[in-house]
This record gives sequence, structure tokens and C-alpha cells, in this order.
Amino acid sequence: MAEISETLRAEVKRYQDLVERIRMVALNRQQLQAQLNEVDRALRELSAIDDSRPVYKIAGSIIVAKSKSDVVSELTSMKEMLEIRIKTLEKQEDLLKKQLEELEKKLSRKLGGAQAEAG
Repeated sequence: MAEISETLRAEVKRYQDLVERIRMVALNRQQLQAQLNEVDRALRELSAIDDSRPVYKIAGSIIVAKSKSDVVSELTSMKEMLEIRIKTLEKQEDLLKKQLEELEKKLSRKLGGAQAEAG
């Protein structure tokens, strides 16, 4: 069998690195999506209660009473931040997938050419 060139070896390593980066970005995006779902659920619950009822929020190892409007404001800000981070990760994931596709085509051509020469 023919010796694998250093260039080809480096491209295979880059391919493996891209696959791992895509996996990590997707995992991070899924975690943020789960947080966003929790925030949405909390906002729905808050919208169903009267403004005069007390609302409690966990702050570290204690629970504190806060006004409903303050909690809604905090959750809305958190929701906006999570949505921005998720969109950023989606764009990053799309870019990495495009790079991976291009590298796959390049490797396929090189490996196809190497197999044709060997055969």
C-alpha cells in the first residue's frame, strides 16, 4: 500500500478536528436551547399569575422574594441573550459544516485518485 502523504494526513486530521468542533458546537447549542425552553416555561407560568402575588427566585443558596415585573424583566433579558447565542452557534455550526463538506470533497478526490493509481 502506498505511503500516505503528510498533506493528506494533515487534511484527515483537520477533518477529524472539524467533526469534533461541530459536535461541540451542536452540544453547546442544545444546552442553550434547553435553558431557553426553561425560561420560556417560567415566563408562561408568570404570565398566568396575578401581579400582586409574590414571586420567589433562587439566588445562590437562598430564595428571595422579588416583584413579578423584576423577574419577568430578568427572564426576558436572559431569553434575548440565549436567543442571540443560539443564533451565533447555529451560524458557526453551518459554517463548520460547509468547511467539512469542502474538505470531504477534497479528500474524496485525493483518495479516489490514490485508489485509481493503486488499482
